[in-house]
Amino acid sequence: MRIYAFASNTLTNIWAGIGASRWAVSPSDNASYTKGRITHALKMPVGAGGILYCNETKSFTTPFIVYSSPNPDEQVENIWPEPWVLPFSIKPLGDPRRAMTIAESKRALPTLRTQGANLNNTVYVHGKMAFTQSKLGEADWMVLIEKLAI
Repeated sequence: MRIYAFASNTLTNIWAGIGASRWAVSPSDNASYTKGRITHALKMPVGAGGILYCNETKSFTTPFIVYSSPNPDEQVENIWPEPWVLPFSIKPLGDPRRAMTIAESKRALPTLRTQGANLNNTVYVHGKMAFTQSKLGEADWMVLIEKLAI
């Protein structure tokens, strides 16, 4: 299973996206960066797994299934306080009441535990890495579901 991670600065924004069953990313003024991000976004398949990372709490939360392809022609202005781009539909498998800190994820996720992998080189939660497939595998997905799905 392909697994993608997306970051949010606030837990409030995560709750808003979960409530709307949608996710998106912040826009960029850099045309080259935007073009590359669109290319990556359009490669993310419907049915892929996703996980949200909250910068505010420094934890992973809310696994989801990608339900639609990102739309490069749409800007969302009615879910979050600021406009977001490349929106796509999600099927949340939990909500932010459950979370896993970075330390917990290093102990629980097989890829991180057995390979001693660096989190930043395995799960791409930085905004510039949005729509980049993580290196997590099926066993990691099962742990995320067990720990974070409701």
